[in-house]
Amino acid sequence: MAQNVDVRYVQFYTHGSAAKRIAPAAIPLISKLPKPKKRKIQRIYVDPVATLGIVVAVSMLIMMVVGISQLRVEQQKTAQMISYVERLQQENDSLQAEYLAECNMEEVEKTALALGMIPREDALYTPIEVELPQLESAQQASIWQRIGTFLTGLFA
Repeated sequence: MAQNVDVRYVQFYTHGSAAKRIAPAAIPLISKLPKPKKRKIQRIYVDPVATLGIVVAVSMLIMMVVGISQLRVEQQKTAQMISYVERLQQENDSLQAEYLAECNMEEVEKTALALGMIPREDALYTPIEVELPQLESAQQASIWQRIGTFLTGLFA
């Protein structure tokens, strides 16, 4: 025999548990045109650190080339100055030889003696010795005074 349910809070129907009625699909009158596909954008990713490194390397290469060209210019100037100094030394040697050929040492000595010059052997020789005074303040200065003097000299 069937029994009646004594429990009253049990309800078999809940809202939304019934099957839904399926509506027939509506056929559109105008067919949809296909959408054009978007082109893929090719992106090139650039690493900023690598780019900075390349820029620094190229700038250093340019500076090296400029430095080498300046070095070559300075070497050319040095070679010109060396040849100029050699030419001046040759000119000096020729002028000194010409001077010694024209100079009469006996005549120069007579003129010097007439003007009051004395021979080297007759000159008085007096040696002079100088003693530097000792600085007592440097020996008596405390360690803090020496450190202060050092720092003053360092930052002055």
